[in-house]
Amino acid sequence: MVKTIVILSAMLASLYGESPLFEKVRSLVGDASYQKNQSYIKIIFSPEKSYYSNGRVDVVKVAQTLKKNGLLQLFFKKPQELELSFTTNGEALYFVKILEDTLQNMGYYNYLLEDAALDNSEFVWKIKLTSEYIMDPAVFKKELSKHNAFLENIERLSVTRWRYSIDITHARLNAYELSNNKTVKLKRSQYAYWLDVRYNRVLNISSLNRNHWYPYIAIYDSRLRLLDIIKKDKRMSRIRFALPKDAAYVKLDDIYSMKNIKDGLQIEAH
Repeated sequence: MVKTIVILSAMLASLYGESPLFEKVRSLVGDASYQKNQSYIKIIFSPEKSYYSNGRVDVVKVAQTLKKNGLLQLFFKKPQELELSFTTNGEALYFVKILEDTLQNMGYYNYLLEDAALDNSEFVWKIKLTSEYIMDPAVFKKELSKHNAFLENIERLSVTRWRYSIDITHARLNAYELSNNKTVKLKRSQYAYWLDVRYNRVLNISSLNRNHWYPYIAIYDSRLRLLDIIKKDKRMSRIRFALPKDAAYVKLDDIYSMKNIKDGLQIEAH
């Protein structure tokens, strides 16, 4: 994917007689705005070399400069239907989980899945939502970094259609890491609990007083491949189980609703 981006940048730069930096600026603001503000753009992006990182255009820094100078349209006068596409060369399930957590942290809850498919060697996850603004690239980058994921590129396909390329080579889930022989209490949550169990072998889980917990426990390896599921269609106050050899993450849920876990859960790991 990196080679493809570099080749395309070079081709477009040749077409317009511009560097990859200014071609990226043009693509983010649109041709009309670029032509209108070209002289000003040349000034605010000087020196050019400060907008490159490891030989690539630092697209987030470019977007921040455009936003700061009123040249990047991120807000609309009224809500618009947006189409956001996210691509990666990494594991699809792992990628989707990271995106779902990231979007949730940014306040995006109500979106519709438009497509999820392999496109050549890339996995593409496309959603639609109605919003008055496009996500801020700097905020998106910061939230991705919490998972050790990297925002490689941003493409403005139209005013309401954007595409984001993300590197998850060294990514990890933002899960609660358990320490052996220590008891922790997880507070009430409207979402399933995610645990990092890479250094644990056995879990003891206690359901607290006001709960009516019907356990749904999914166990995954380091790339979110499902290893085992534990389901109990009856109210449980305590459950103990050994983890498979390659277990890395555990999702604690309720068969029916997380509202059944009113007082949270208590966990002891070994």
